[in-house]
Amino acid sequence: MKKFKTVAIFVYPAEAQVIKAKLESEGIDVFLRNEYTVAAEPFASNAMGGVKMQVYKEDFLRALGLIEKGSPDFSQTITELLKCPNCSKRSVREQHDVTTATNTADRLKAVLYSVVPFIDHKNYKCTSCAHEFDLNE
Repeated sequence: MKKFKTVAIFVYPAEAQVIKAKLESEGIDVFLRNEYTVAAEPFASNAMGGVKMQVYKEDFLRALGLIEKGSPDFSQTITELLKCPNCSKRSVREQHDVTTATNTADRLKAVLYSVVPFIDHKNYKCTSCAHEFDLNE
C-alpha cells in the first residue's frame, strides 16, 4: 500500500490546480485534500488547514524540487523541512493549521488566528521546545 505525504498547502484550490498541473505533466500523481470543501466554502480554508497537496512518498523529493524551482513561495508552507531556530529539531507546526494542533489550546489558537488574521503572532511553533518563530528570524 502506497503512503501519501503533503508537499504543499494552499489557501485556494485554484492555486493548487496550477502546481498540480505542473507536477502531473512531469509524471507525478497528485491528490488534493479538502479541495472541494474549500471550493464550496472558501472561508473554511484556514480552519481546515487549507488545501493539502499530497503525493506518494517516493515522489516527495522530486515534487518538492519541482515546486521550489517553479514557485519558491509555495514551498515555504512545508513545515516538515523546517528546523526550529532554538533547538534545531524538525518538529515544527504551522500555527494556523488546526489539523496538526496537538492539544485543545493549540486548536483554539489556530482557529482564532484563522478567524482574526490581523492578530500579531508568530507563524510557526516547535512541538519539542514550544519556541514560536517566523521564517525570517
